[in-house]
Amino acid sequence: MNYNPHESWYVMRIRTKFNQQVERALKNKQFHIFNPTYQEWSQRKDRKKLLTKPIFNGYMFVQTLLNPETHLELLKTLGVIELLKTSQSVLTVPQNEIDNLRLLENYIGQCVQSPQFAVGDRVRITQGLLKGLVGCVDRINKKILRISVDSVPGSIAIEVNPDHVEPLEQDPVYLTIVQ
Repeated sequence: MNYNPHESWYVMRIRTKFNQQVERALKNKQFHIFNPTYQEWSQRKDRKKLLTKPIFNGYMFVQTLLNPETHLELLKTLGVIELLKTSQSVLTVPQNEIDNLRLLENYIGQCVQSPQFAVGDRVRITQGLLKGLVGCVDRINKKILRISVDSVPGSIAIEVNPDHVEPLEQDPVYLTIVQ
């Protein structure tokens, strides 16, 4: 495995709901941790409460000079599953992306994660009455994908559960038409 010779930011995959334990343990080991959060209002029976939630459930960032020893020390921490990597090296995150995430920490509202799909992705429905239908994601709203489907007179849009959809390989011909 190749390691970056400079101090960089890395993404750790961690056990769900272990953010605080991992953060505390790694700070005790003198690692520089970034666990981006946002605030969301929660309606209780008798009041509204402002909750702090992680932006990326199951992921956290660490800044370090990574070598085999520090890599092992990170993995020995309770709750840390792995560092995201390719077949050749551990993935680094540019400083400007970390700075952008720091800006999100000032956000109060609802954050919707869509790690699997992005607007513009071509997808196929895998379950239900519309199984096999192919379309393009044009909006992601809460836990619903809005998929536009080409038809003869125009285009229609349907809302689908993301668990019932799979991404399609991008067709180079389609990409040149869309762009």
